[in-house]
Amino acid sequence: MSFVAFDWPGMQQWLRGKVVAGWMNILILLAAGAAVVVAGFLANRGWPVAREWGPGALKLFVLWCLSFLPGWLYVRFLYVRAHAVWTEYVLTLHRLGWDRSEHLPEPARNSSYHGQWEQGGRKQDDIYRQKFEAYYGRIRTEGQDRPTISTESLFPVFLFTTLLAVGWAAILWDTTFLTTPSGVWDVLKYGFIGSYAFVTGMLVRRFFQTDLRPSAYTSAILRIVLVLLIVAVVHQVVGAITSAAVTAEVALAFLIGFFPLAGLQLVQRATARAFGTVVPPLKPEYPLDQLDGLNLWYETRLLEEGVEDMQNLTSMNLVDVILHTKVPPGRVIDWLDQAFLLTHLDSTNRKELRSAQVGTPAADSAALSGPQARVALRRAGIRTATDLLKAFSHDGTFAVPAGVRPPLPESQLRLLVLVLSQEAKLSVIWNWQRNDRRAY
Repeated sequence: MSFVAFDWPGMQQWLRGKVVAGWMNILILLAAGAAVVVAGFLANRGWPVAREWGPGALKLFVLWCLSFLPGWLYVRFLYVRAHAVWTEYVLTLHRLGWDRSEHLPEPARNSSYHGQWEQGGRKQDDIYRQKFEAYYGRIRTEGQDRPTISTESLFPVFLFTTLLAVGWAAILWDTTFLTTPSGVWDVLKYGFIGSYAFVTGMLVRRFFQTDLRPSAYTSAILRIVLVLLIVAVVHQVVGAITSAAVTAEVALAFLIGFFPLAGLQLVQRATARAFGTVVPPLKPEYPLDQLDGLNLWYETRLLEEGVEDMQNLTSMNLVDVILHTKVPPGRVIDWLDQAFLLTHLDSTNRKELRSAQVGTPAADSAALSGPQARVALRRAGIRTATDLLKAFSHDGTFAVPAGVRPPLPESQLRLLVLVLSQEAKLSVIWNWQRNDRRAY
């Protein structure tokens, strides 16, 4: 079903621009009205006195702003940004050399890939177009100025708007938690505020990175619910293991809104202390945060695509991840290049890396450990798998450049170069580096 269902052009244009925002406002007003009736009129057997109407109106305005903004971003994204994503996606496919040129979609006419595509026979591009339209909707054709908005794609947006309206109505009804917080409900309010701050920042970033889709709102709903559940459990754990003040606990709740894993780790440590090490570790052996340039926002985005560690990164469907996340392709390629090198070394953590940086032993016949090998390679200027192959593999043969001392014992370095040179998935990285043409 589509909102664009009338034959009158004027009515169609009005529906496209107005009906979505109208439904969002209705949902917000219903949530606010229900809060006023249930918590106000029915609880107090009467309406508030006149002096409370001014603050109440201000709270209602704040409620509307905080609930309406995230959903409005998606509506604006569909109208002003979604069309540009297709062109960029097609150019990325051609630069990666993901398929034969004639099997890829037509690139922009003023790009350096268009001539090669024309010579290939101009085959149909159904599968790549279908992948794109499954996530971003139908591509606008010539003469179509606005996209079609379906109810299926907007349901997560409406549900998220309703969740925010209910949450902010509960928070703004009694604002004493700002000055004298007490009890689990006030702690939950700070957890909600922390998760709201995170998901709103995430949605704004994805809007400007042309990566805003309905699944982002589904992920935001899941995060808010998960944070509230974790905060409720952490409240009991904190009360059992420490006598910290409520002010410290609400700060922890806000932090969990940004980092739910921190709350889970706290619960895990408390459980292990009470019942022994029966809980598996939450952090993988090759975490994504060890890659250069990968921060909290990108890690969260990759988790949505099922990429939880470096091993997942090296075995992912690269084109799908680039299409879905809208992370700059060169950045994803660099992370992938780093991951191929690091997963062939022992796992380590930041504490071990800091210890290894104090003094790495000289390369001899004994193989270096993971932390030592990472530090030694980085000191030699090698941070990715292709960096290593460029330095020590010439025409498929291992060779140490003249006058260069190997950063690793020769036997370890030779074996590492041999294994990486046989890695078939590195071909995509090589293609990206070789096809460094300017698209425009």
